[in-house]
Amino acid sequence: MIQTNNFACHNIHLETERLKLRPFKDADFDIAIPFYRDPEFLSAIEESPPDKPITKEYLKKAGKFMRDSGFLFAIVEKASGRTIGEVCLQWMNLDRAKIEGEKIMRLPIGIWDKTLWGKGYGKEVVRCLMAHAFEKLEIDRFCPVDVPVDNIRSRALWQSLGLTITREVDDGEILDYEITRSEYERIYLK
Repeated sequence: MIQTNNFACHNIHLETERLKLRPFKDADFDIAIPFYRDPEFLSAIEESPPDKPITKEYLKKAGKFMRDSGFLFAIVEKASGRTIGEVCLQWMNLDRAKIEGEKIMRLPIGIWDKTLWGKGYGKEVVRCLMAHAFEKLEIDRFCPVDVPVDNIRSRALWQSLGLTITREVDDGEILDYEITRSEYERIYLK
């Protein structure tokens, strides 16, 4: 059953020690806009940020694309009840990372509030959604893609979770990471 107040069109609710992942709602776009207008945040999350200020319509268009190709979640901090970011467990949409006959997912993620960067929230979210993808959706491969080589935080996140660089794009400026089912099981299901 789909909730009518649920932009994400799914009813998956997941939790970590400090966070809740719930379906993204229309009201979450209003919360996101001020963060997307911060140049530092925008350059961390958008490979090619738009020249004009981010609008709700712009975010909804991007959100619709993610929703239609995966599971769009709001990230909620349990202690405060605040919505602090977004994440999409998304079926692979880039030809360079598709493999015939395999179920592959990617994971765009953004912790909106920069004061929360470096606190391990991103790692909690990714670990939770990797488990969901491998253990519930039975994917073959998890592949975060389009990581700018100079995004040290993002690179450290993927590497800390056991993912490795699988390809370089744009003369090494962009990196794609991955972890296979067998690697995931070896690291996390021992």
